[in-house]
Amino acid sequence: MHEIRPKKGYHQHYFYTKPSAEIGYLWNIFYPKGIKIVPKNINQMLISPIALAIWYQDDGTLDARAKDHWNARLATYCFSKEDCSRLAMALDVNFGLNVGVAQCTMRGKRYWQLYVRRPSMDRFVEIIESFIHPSFEYKIRKSGQQQR
Repeated sequence: MHEIRPKKGYHQHYFYTKPSAEIGYLWNIFYPKGIKIVPKNINQMLISPIALAIWYQDDGTLDARAKDHWNARLATYCFSKEDCSRLAMALDVNFGLNVGVAQCTMRGKRYWQLYVRRPSMDRFVEIIESFIHPSFEYKIRKSGQQQR
């Protein structure tokens, strides 16, 4: 049985599942030699809008500020610049999204992250919107924007 538990003192939940051959298969693809990587064939794997929506709900942040600044960021902190570029290319090829790779600083360290550029934001939201859980709608709405 699957179990979901709140983490004490945080607004987070964790879930645990039983081991399975399918998860083991994916583990071997994404963690060869125990190091997390983006496989070279990610463009053949990241093809479903629901997969993109789940990834964004888990590791994404909306950056909406004054005027026309509106983009989505995906935390890819553990990946190399090459891995992030591979992900950006997969998002372009499979979804037609203009995604950049940029460095950010977090807790005094420099990391790579992906960001959906402003010209692709409407398309990005259109792709994932029907899969966004109501509790995560803040990740796709500009401040004051009404639900579509």
